[in-house]
Parts: sequence; structure tokens; C-alpha cells
Amino acid sequence: MTNLLAGLFDIVVAAAMILVFFRFMLQFAGITAKDAFAKPIYRMTRIVDVFGRIFPTLGDGRINTASLVLLFLLRMIFIWGVLGMMRINSQNIGLFYMPEVNLAMVDYLSRHFSPVMMFFVAAVTLLIDFLRMCQYIIIGSFIGGWVMLFTQKMPAIFGLLTLLSEPIIQPFRKVLPATGMLDLAPMLGFFLIILLETLVQTVGVYLLTL
Repeated sequence: MTNLLAGLFDIVVAAAMILVFFRFMLQFAGITAKDAFAKPIYRMTRIVDVFGRIFPTLGDGRINTASLVLLFLLRMIFIWGVLGMMRINSQNIGLFYMPEVNLAMVDYLSRHFSPVMMFFVAAVTLLIDFLRMCQYIIIGSFIGGWVMLFTQKMPAIFGLLTLLSEPIIQPFRKVLPATGMLDLAPMLGFFLIILLETLVQTVGVYLLTL
């Protein structure tokens, strides 16, 4: 029964966070609900609009702080649920899918709990997952580019991922502009985001264990 509850809790919270993440990225990329693939996500994340009455949207409507706040609250709920399962049996942490560093931080939190530490762990693990999702979006745009190259057609889902990757990659194009058909900015962005994720992990673990 514990395994079932942990699995359901993990899936439900993870699915909700993925939806809210994509809602944030859709607005960040300037993709409206008129897009066929974006429309269902906007519909399923209407709660973001409720939060939007309290938290402002910045950057000409592209940075939805309500989505970020909701992501943080969902992460707090997730960590609270994991800690609850660990109170039953400390080994229950293994029932949840998280990157290894996130597991280690939550495990440390369970042994040295404080509200401030929980806030810190939620923020750091959320940032790690956010950066990882950005990497997946860039990978999706890579795949879409290869599909387009060999088939001369861009499947709609890959087209959407390409649009989502644009605001992530755009700052790197200022450093490494495209030369003809060669665009190395996505690769540069991908590796720098990996480095940033590693830095966040290292600094996060260091500060947590001070």
C-alpha cells in the first residue's frame, strides 16, 4: 500500500509540475493558447490564472511569476510528502523518482529539519529540475532539426519544442552567431546549462551542510 501511495503521489505531483513548467515556457516563448499543442496546456493550468491575480506577469507578459510560485508550492508539497513517507520508514525515499543530488538533499533535510532548510532545499532542487527541463527542450529541438533535415518536414510537436527553445538559446546567439547553415548556439547553451546545473548542485549541497 505504501508503494502504491508513494507512486501515485509522485506521478500526480510530477505531472502537475511538468504542466506548470510548460505553461511558464509557453508564455516565455510568446506562444498563445491559439497554438494547437499549447491550447490543452493552457486549459489544464487555469489555476495559474488564479495565482496571476496576485502575482504579476513581467517582461511584457512573458515572465509569469504566478507559474514560478505555483511550481515552488508544488515542490514544497512534494518534499513534505516525501518526508511524511520517510517518517513511516526512512527507506521509503527510494520510492520516489528524483535526481541523485535531490534525493541526497531531501534525505539530509529529513535528519536536520527546519522550515528555513526546507525552503532552501525546495528552491535548490526546483532550480536543478528547471535547468534539467531546459536541457530536454534543447535536445527536443536538436531532434526536430535532424528530422527536418532528413524528411523535409517538421512534426508539430518538434516545431513547438523548437519555439520553446528559442528564448533559452537566444542569449547564446549573441555570443556565437549562426554562420550560414551552422548554428552552434544551441550546443553552447546546452553545455553551459549543464555547467550551471552542476554549479547549483555543488553550491547547494555545500551551503546545506554548513
